[in-house]
Amino acid sequence: MKRLILPLLLSSAVLAAEPLTKTEKGEVESLLAEAASKLIYLDRDCGKAIDAEKFKELSKLKAFSEGYMTIEGISWNRVKRKAHQGYGMLKIEAPLGELCEQYKKDIKGTYQFLKKH
Repeated sequence: MKRLILPLLLSSAVLAAEPLTKTEKGEVESLLAEAASKLIYLDRDCGKAIDAEKFKELSKLKAFSEGYMTIEGISWNRVKRKAHQGYGMLKIEAPLGELCEQYKKDIKGTYQFLKKH
């Protein structure tokens, strides 16, 4: 069993050390911007206060769940800009908070980690 675990740990360490390619950085930035645009909508239109720093912390888990080992090297300025553009599109699509219930359901399990105290 030990012979199996050690190679797995070493291979995980090697994978974690690999930086994102330029394409992967763009994919991760888009993924996080989409999630952030929904959180901006929740914050501004649904009365669910979101902590931006906590979002950054949970972004690592979001990226990992989508198959990325790291978020090192992404541009948070690009994520922020894309998120605000996405929020603008959501406001056009649902200007009166029509998406609140759906997005509240989507973050139900993680809101306790995202909310401002």
